[in-house]
Amino acid sequence: MRGDDAPDVRPRLELRRAREVPFQHLAVRFALGAAISVAAALIGTVAGTRFGGMFLAFPAILPASLTLIEHEEGVRRADRSAVGAVLGGTALLVFAGAAEAALGHLAAGAALAVATVAWAGAACLLYIILAYLRPDDCDRHND
Repeated sequence: MRGDDAPDVRPRLELRRAREVPFQHLAVRFALGAAISVAAALIGTVAGTRFGGMFLAFPAILPASLTLIEHEEGVRRADRSAVGAVLGGTALLVFAGAAEAALGHLAAGAALAVATVAWAGAACLLYIILAYLRPDDCDRHND
């Protein structure tokens, strides 16, 4: 139940904030993301594509992003972003499982649609659970 003093936990899209990101930060994210992708490709070449493919799922810009967020906005904001990344990764696991289950039984487009709905449902459910269990982590105005 929300009271009058409960934080607003609705997600928002703030495109104007994207223009505020310094070019240097974008370059660091790009460079580290590229390095992680190259490392995953090398692992795939050495150990085989099935094993190496798991490393391609690593969120390549996450380490750089968390480092920059911590530097610019503090440890608490970086922690919140890391929690969001874990929840997002969990939702992607739901997508992969749904796709794996559906691809043997449905046309590719239908299987992709089923997996996408499963992903969106899982992501929303995880966000709601987080907002209920840890409302301070969803409060954007109390940093």
